[in-house]
Amino acid sequence: MHLTPYEPNNLIFIDTEFTSLDPSIGEILSIAIIKLSGEELYLEVETDAIPSSWVSKHIIPTLSGNPVSKAQAQKQIRQFLGRKNPFAVAFVDNYDSLYAVKLFGEGKLPFKWMTIDFASILFANGIDPTKMLATESGAKTFYRSLGIDLNKYKAHHALDDAKLLRDVWLAIDKKPKK
Repeated sequence: MHLTPYEPNNLIFIDTEFTSLDPSIGEILSIAIIKLSGEELYLEVETDAIPSSWVSKHIIPTLSGNPVSKAQAQKQIRQFLGRKNPFAVAFVDNYDSLYAVKLFGEGKLPFKWMTIDFASILFANGIDPTKMLATESGAKTFYRSLGIDLNKYKAHHALDDAKLLRDVWLAIDKKPKK
């Protein structure tokens, strides 16, 4: 399978962590953006939202504790991306794009509003997208088949999740078509 993007020089990989799966009460905790070139940006964002018990156990301990304001996060992300208005790829993008909209505001995303859902790309190409979830059966075999050492990445950390997404994209793009 080849994943040569429509605009190969205008592609980013994003991941977010947030306080709750309920978007009506959840707030963004961190966001990572990786360019296809490997340049990266990772920010933790100030919030007063109370995290769910799962987030308290699995996400909060991975944070550095150096959050920036939402305004600072918006500014740094815009500077990082420049004026290109890239396509954003996320693994199961529904939450990542929703929490990015909550960060920037409706109609103000610094990337195209139509994000690219990598889980759907995998599914459409005959790959079970749950294999990207490190805790799922068969995940280690999936990553090994791509030459990716899963131990290099911290689970549920926006920066490592975005790096892993980019690495999977690049590995799959190199595989010969069947």
